[in-house]
Amino acid sequence: MFAPLPPLRPVFVFSGMSGHTQDVLVDPLCSLTVASQDFKGAADGRVNLMGRMSKIPKSDIEPLKELYLSKHPNAFWVNFGDFTWFRMEVENVRFVGGFARAGDVKSTDYTTATPDPIVSIGGKVGAHMNDDHEDSTIDIIKHYVGIDVESASIVSMDSLGMDVVVGRTPRGGDQPMRFKIRVPFEERVKERKDVKVMIVKMTNKAGEGKESKA
Repeated sequence: MFAPLPPLRPVFVFSGMSGHTQDVLVDPLCSLTVASQDFKGAADGRVNLMGRMSKIPKSDIEPLKELYLSKHPNAFWVNFGDFTWFRMEVENVRFVGGFARAGDVKSTDYTTATPDPIVSIGGKVGAHMNDDHEDSTIDIIKHYVGIDVESASIVSMDSLGMDVVVGRTPRGGDQPMRFKIRVPFEERVKERKDVKVMIVKMTNKAGEGKESKA
């Protein structure tokens, strides 16, 4: 487990008996892979942070305990004398968003980045859509992505679009398929109210498209 220390430097508390503690004391080069909460396989997002680990001076530890405990309230080991505090300086970043969606991120871009304002509320918006408006999501996918699906469940959302797990049965087949697709918004959204406006706008356009083909 780790806690993010601004500007986005991971902080760790390792037991002196752990193999990785001895490893970083000998060679500080290290990497950290962080996966999305719904990670299930190669099609899901993750990021690999590469850099160097260094011990945190004792004089800096007390302020970090509050930070660490805010992320991990049950981390009682932060007060153990045989645990060592480390900080990782990130030098390279490799992002993998799924199949054919990968790239490098400059360390300067990483350290100056700010959290996406929509991610924190995207789960609630997606849950509402999944519970009450799945048919609208299906229409949006047909209009904007160009494929027919039988089910659609929004699993994440950000200011540029949403990730949706869809299900459909291929023509001539009888085995249903489930996979994740990306549905981009027409433009970046910045606030929760903007998300609602965007989804209503896209739903209306998708509905108009259905009517024009009827």
